Amino acid sequence: MYELKSNKKSLESQKIIYKALRRILLTKQLNEVTVKDVCSECGVSRTTFYRNFCNVTDVLAVMLEFFFNDYLRKRVEKNNQLLFFFEYWYYHRDLITIITKQNESILKDCMQRHFTNDDNNIYLSNLKFSILSSLLSTWSKSKKETPREMEEITREIMNKRCLELLLEF
Repeated sequence: MYELKSNKKSLESQKIIYKALRRILLTKQLNEVTVKDVCSECGVSRTTFYRNFCNVTDVLAVMLEFFFNDYLRKRVEKNNQLLFFFEYWYYHRDLITIITKQNESILKDCMQRHFTNDDNNIYLSNLKFSILSSLLSTWSKSKKETPREMEEITREIMNKRCLELLLEF
């Protein structure tokens, strides 16, 4: 997987490609979109596309990775980590909505990469990324709750008897 470039010209190309893909995804499914479609939509060459991304899906994965790293940098300054989580992703909800509708594994893979070495406990890491990615995915589909409401809902759920809820079917 590629990453967002620090070179100004490359970064501009990546943004143009991402915006073109977003426009295309209003009418097509991700698995139907070709590199040719994206290049035609935004007016960049195939060479420019492949210099920046491996494939069409990679465009969304790279953008999500960029925003996830940005989230991780900014969250250290915040007191209420859970509220900040929802506030941050609310601001980027269009990307989350596209990903959850088109290829939810992009979200899960990104979060899993960032939680893999968390506390050197693979079970805790898996639990964290599973819960957070599921919350984001479900929230992006409902589009009803504010970040504050999501924080309250999550705290209420997590403060209940978590083990009992987990084992309840």
